Amino acid sequence: MNLYPALVLPALGQLPAIEMVSMSPPGANEVLVKIVAAGVCHTDLAAVRDARVCPVVLGHEGAGVVEAVGESVVSPRPGDHVVINWQAKCGLCRHCLSGRRVLCEDVQGTSAPRVALRGQPLAVMLNAGCFCPYVVVPAQGAVAIRKDVPFEKAALLGCSVATGVGAVLYTARVAPGDTVVVIGTGGVGLNVVQGARLSNAGQVIAIDRDQERLAVASQIGATQCVNSGDMDPVGAVREMTGGRGVDHVFEVVGRPQLMADGIEMLARGGSLTLVGAAGRDEVLSMKPRSFMSKQQRVQGCIYGNVTPERDLPMFADWYIDGRLQLDPIGTYTVALVDLAKLFEPNYEHRGLRAIVAMES
Repeated sequence: MNLYPALVLPALGQLPAIEMVSMSPPGANEVLVKIVAAGVCHTDLAAVRDARVCPVVLGHEGAGVVEAVGESVVSPRPGDHVVINWQAKCGLCRHCLSGRRVLCEDVQGTSAPRVALRGQPLAVMLNAGCFCPYVVVPAQGAVAIRKDVPFEKAALLGCSVATGVGAVLYTARVAPGDTVVVIGTGGVGLNVVQGARLSNAGQVIAIDRDQERLAVASQIGATQCVNSGDMDPVGAVREMTGGRGVDHVFEVVGRPQLMADGIEMLARGGSLTLVGAAGRDEVLSMKPRSFMSKQQRVQGCIYGNVTPERDLPMFADWYIDGRLQLDPIGTYTVALVDLAKLFEPNYEHRGLRAIVAMES
């Protein structure tokens, strides 16, 4: 039996560690993917505090090559370059049957556990578990893309791009000329900025405490930047908009206080889109009378409301033709064997997105 290194979170509150795991072959309607690159998302880091099941193989933002397919699989095929889609829809629930697949009530994993640690089945994060050189996922969970996209860029398509760009295009449906605020310019936030540019928003204000991230935001679509370490972001946005506020605020950090700030930045009829993952026990307080009077709204966003089989290949095309700028998002590479250190409380993260290179 072949054993592979994987980053496993043993229990809530503990640090993950590399363990040697075994992998079963794909079943019917499943595929085996050799992961070449995987992105480290905030959701992965936050799993230490709020993973739903433990022990669990972490990671969900990945890209690689299909090595084998199970019975009845038509697509993808062995040799295809794929992006992992951790939102494989069931096609059978009331939302899927009514044409609202983005609200699927039964997102699919494999029909049985395919990863084991010392003979015991292991859960995999978000039906993926990409911090391992191999994954078995539903056939829908591996979306084929063009082969000229570097794997370290293709990995980003599966979460930070899909979530960020999709939040603008599909969740908020930003219209040309709309005004936009993006709170938090990490990997996902920068893709929200890009989505606003792609939507031809009129004013795109990026907010962060990190000046280097704000510089990248300016490079890829922000028209104005606010360093919230230097000034009050609510007052700054009000001043930049002549007191009106903005049509859309995207909170991409996951902190209730920043969400509350976002509400204060909204214009009449404006919407706050929650993209950042707050702690499961966090509470957002708001003044409902003013919110009601101004006809505003708050909406949640998961995976950018994308249609993966359509949008992931499209995003790959956009990267190649230059519409989607991923090169400025300063990723850095870490080997799988060194990945656990990124989860240590005092680890000083650098760059904007860490990419795990499986063969480093």
